[in-house]
Amino acid sequence: MSNGKKAILIASAFLILFFCSFTFWKELEPDFSAIDYLESRGYSSVRILHQLSKGHGCKPEDTYRFVFDAIPLEGTGRVEGKVCGGGTAIWYEEK
Repeated sequence: MSNGKKAILIASAFLILFFCSFTFWKELEPDFSAIDYLESRGYSSVRILHQLSKGHGCKPEDTYRFVFDAIPLEGTGRVEGKVCGGGTAIWYEEK
């Protein structure tokens, strides 16, 4: 394989990886936003466990519904909860 073909192959692979990483980031953006919200509320070591189905907590108009576990500000061990948010990611905790 000539150097020109190798360069084209490497450039193509780089472009594919770039576009895949951008798509992956957009998919995870709500998770990171929810984690930022929970950390601003005093939680640490936040983990998003899974997404809730519509009708299983949160308001019907919420776009994102996650179950999380984290260490609260008091540091008494891990707790589990629900965090919900709309299209512009105005987050709140479901009690």
